[in-house]
Amino acid sequence: MIRHAALALLLAVFALLTARAEEAAPMKTYASFDAATISYHDVGTGPVVILLHGFSGNADLNWFQPGIAQKIAAAGYRVIAPDLRGHGASPFDAPPERWPADAIARDQIALTAHLGEAPYATAGYSMGAISALRFHLLSRNTGRLILGGIGDSVADENNTDRNTAFRAAIEDGLAGRDTPAAKAILARARATGGTLQGYLGALSARTYTPADLLATFNVPALILTGHEDLDNGSGPALAARIPGARYTRLTGTHLTAVIDPALPAAMIADLDSGR
Repeated sequence: MIRHAALALLLAVFALLTARAEEAAPMKTYASFDAATISYHDVGTGPVVILLHGFSGNADLNWFQPGIAQKIAAAGYRVIAPDLRGHGASPFDAPPERWPADAIARDQIALTAHLGEAPYATAGYSMGAISALRFHLLSRNTGRLILGGIGDSVADENNTDRNTAFRAAIEDGLAGRDTPAAKAILARARATGGTLQGYLGALSARTYTPADLLATFNVPALILTGHEDLDNGSGPALAARIPGARYTRLTGTHLTAVIDPALPAAMIADLDSGR
């Protein structure tokens, strides 16, 4: 009961942030590995930086509304920010059992092929950071990783606590149950253009990257989490599992850390350090 109440509060804050939406730039599309259409923002010029958003959000909410994407572009980078499969302008409502394995990570491999350029950096927040890890594991094709809102629990392939709470809210919504969590995630879907079916598929296809595989990463990595964010475990502990990774503490919770000005500042400093 406590977990569901916390989830309802979390999603309510999501909805509040979404309510401040501003008009986003027009999006482009590409056909992914299985011909699914994926939409993405493309702003700025310079080395390519891919930005992957969090669960039940979209690129506009996670990266453009807080001004993060604009700041990175202004610093001299080409920002590529997709709406991940099953989210926003990239609908994919197949039942969970028909989602391809590692679909979201493989979408990024198809995206880089479409762009004709390997990313200088891949950055993600929450689910986007989990997907960034999978993308690098499968492709070994990004120059550096910036991982926000995740900790060492994403190295535990048997950890399903967070997914279980989200799945319960989604299933309540699909069944028409009048629960706070169901109402909140339905509001979230309406606000971001997502669907509950898409969210359920994305959850079902989620794969964590265990510690033994993280230990094989040979790429500069920066981990960032809010000082009150333990939603996905410990950020410093995750940094300790990736060779040479660094950790930066932000101010806020899992949700509010994305509006901490220190987040884009740390991202840009990390990007600039490799040029």
